[in-house]
Amino acid sequence: MALYILKELNPATGLAFQDDDTTVYYDDHDYASDADALRAATRGYDLRVAQTDADWGPGTGKQRWTLLKVG
Repeated sequence: MALYILKELNPATGLAFQDDDTTVYYDDHDYASDADALRAATRGYDLRVAQTDADWGPGTGKQRWTLLKVG
């Protein structure tokens, strides 16, 4: 099964922050299936993008957050 990782990016470098304060992990151990984990991860990503856009301006969220799939 895949592991989905929601990471915050440093807008100055485009690289993920090295701390783990804003990292969220989604996998089939927390959800009934891989598809459920993907849906939850996508919802988490969409929520953070929307919150960031609301706080920092439209379009900022997609530059600030990334969703990775491992496995």
